[in-house]
Amino acid sequence: MTLETPHMDAELEHMRMIVESAFAARFLVSGDDRILYVNQAAEEMFGYRAEELVGGTVDVLVPQPVRPGHAQLRNGFLDDPRRVMIGVDREIHGLRKNGTEFPIQVGLAPIKTDDGRLYVAVTIFDISHHKEIERQLVERARELGLANDRLARFAYIASHDLQEPLRKIAAFAEVIKAALANGNVGEADRASDVVRMSALRARELVEGLLTYSRHVSTPLELEELNVKEEIEAVVADFSELIRQTNAKIAIRIPPAAKVLADKPQFVRCMFNLLSNAIKYRKPGRDLEIVFEAGDEADFQLSVADNGIGFEPKYAEVIFEPLKRLHSFSQYPGAGIGLALCKSMCERHGWRLEAQSQLDLGATFTLTIPIAKAPPGAQERSRRLAPR
Repeated sequence: MTLETPHMDAELEHMRMIVESAFAARFLVSGDDRILYVNQAAEEMFGYRAEELVGGTVDVLVPQPVRPGHAQLRNGFLDDPRRVMIGVDREIHGLRKNGTEFPIQVGLAPIKTDDGRLYVAVTIFDISHHKEIERQLVERARELGLANDRLARFAYIASHDLQEPLRKIAAFAEVIKAALANGNVGEADRASDVVRMSALRARELVEGLLTYSRHVSTPLELEELNVKEEIEAVVADFSELIRQTNAKIAIRIPPAAKVLADKPQFVRCMFNLLSNAIKYRKPGRDLEIVFEAGDEADFQLSVADNGIGFEPKYAEVIFEPLKRLHSFSQYPGAGIGLALCKSMCERHGWRLEAQSQLDLGATFTLTIPIAKAPPGAQERSRRLAPR
């Protein structure tokens, strides 16, 4: 490459040798904003050959909407030439030949020759990597904040719910003591059954707390998943229970539908939604469950059943950890299945909603924004969309 200017001299040739070996993109620009020289790093950064840039203006490297502002900046610099760094306190972007924009920082340094001519040495740094790290740190901090909020809320609810079985254990331990003192073995036996059931309930609540805490604090490891294949695998795991309940399962998912997700959490969510549908089936009614992908602007995945349903006013409450609409004796469980599903969706940047009418079944819908990256994720790919 040569310095294409009629004012080639030893001083500029020396500068050319220095900037050619630099890793940052370097330009030499004349006082009238014409590009006189670019180094190899600049060619690689912007996708142009040197001969495509030399002789033109730097506007070609600036997004169209901000070119008027660039002209004002240039005029201000020429009125008061001094070393300045642009893009430190505000975000600016460069424009590649292929039309893509990327974040940059720009250093300007005036150069005056002995004969009074003014040149501008321009140094450009591609800070895309730094911006990505910054975004990940912000999202991770946000995710940790949400996780702490979830755990604090769950710990409060768990401690409150634990009080009931512990109260029973303490109370019926006194009943056992009194019954044995009176020689009433039958009463002691009945009281011991209550103590045992309460202890099992307390253990289940503690296990639920541990499961939930692990779920909300484990970093996401994303991979592209075939939605239909993952759901079919989950349904296969339920084959015996499906046979026992005579449930009919329909999977209406396009074979090519894919999402970017943490596989264990996605599978756990589908597992919980299917388990929930089977658990709350309507006695005397053939159970039907449908997995279906909608064709809205965003990718929607729904799980619908014809079970007992619930009143619409509980559509948010059911996602709270340990919240139950039915007694433990009717429907055993720790009450964290739907809470885990909700947490999984929130961590991926998805939305989970429930619609239902009492005795008319329920539908749970995951809305997955197309091309939206999940927060706080350690990703192998940045694309989130069905294909």
